[in-house]
Amino acid sequence: QLSQFLKFPAAIKEFGAKRLTTLVVVGDDALLEEAVNAFALSPIVIGYIPMGESVYAAALSIPQGVNAAPTLAARRISKLDLGRVHERLFLGTLRAAGAGIELHSPTFSLFPKGYAEIEIANLKQGSDAADGVLEVTLIPFQGGMFKKPEAPTLLRTTSCRIKAEKPLAVRVGAHGILKTPFQVDIIPKAIRMIVGRSVKRMKN
Repeated sequence: QLSQFLKFPAAIKEFGAKRLTTLVVVGDDALLEEAVNAFALSPIVIGYIPMGESVYAAALSIPQGVNAAPTLAARRISKLDLGRVHERLFLGTLRAAGAGIELHSPTFSLFPKGYAEIEIANLKQGSDAADGVLEVTLIPFQGGMFKKPEAPTLLRTTSCRIKAEKPLAVRVGAHGILKTPFQVDIIPKAIRMIVGRSVKRMKN
């Protein structure tokens, strides 16, 4: 039903969200992110049929294309957390890289020297997107042109603030760019999704 003239938010308004009890997204991760933003904190259940390359397919234990049909038919519903940055929600990860990055959590702060990469994950393969926390990985690098990664710092938190010496462009989820500084929080049990058997199920 979507086209270059009818984008997701307009389509939902036109078709009438009140009629929906389940919405199956057929497409890529960026389209799934749009659906998640549209139906967060609602009773609507989101199903996903990934088409083409997809990071979320593996994380949600959903096969590609028509092979996803048995998973959808089983209707194994879980309430998953969402990350929030500014007014934008994300299902997967937020990534930033650059010099002078600062990470501030409620209990401590990290100030890696020089260039560093940071990933703030709600959902990725092997993670639990129903545990109420964000998984943060910060990797500092040594060297100039040929940078060498050092041992990463791993932490779990419900919120953190990211700053940098100069504004950095940051990718959020499967689409969307924003700039530092910003605050990242977790919204527990924010979206109802159909998941595969290897994903932890959270009903309440």
